[in-house]
Amino acid sequence: AYAQGSALRDAMSVAETPGAMAAADAGARWADIQRRADDLAQTLYALRESVPDPADQMRVADTLASLQAARSAMDAERAPGGAGPWQAEIVRGRLDAFESSLQALRADDQRYP
Repeated sequence: AYAQGSALRDAMSVAETPGAMAAADAGARWADIQRRADDLAQTLYALRESVPDPADQMRVADTLASLQAARSAMDAERAPGGAGPWQAEIVRGRLDAFESSLQALRADDQRYP
């Protein structure tokens, strides 16, 4: 889960670089990010249900919530009139929170498939 999430976080960060939303392949890249986020969400839901330790379940739930928050912010940024410095700052903050939650999973990723 950590490796899958880390790769997704990297792709999301690249999509946030200056000029990325105006690039010719921006739509295709965003569709790929959405697909990968859906895949990670499914992995996290399954992991949350399979881990026996309540603390581990909470870490997985936190990662799932931070993924959803980052996706929501990026969706809002891509809506008409949504792109702006304040929205970009929100996205960066949520991506940082997503990365932090992934780091918390890192140790668990070795204990659980």
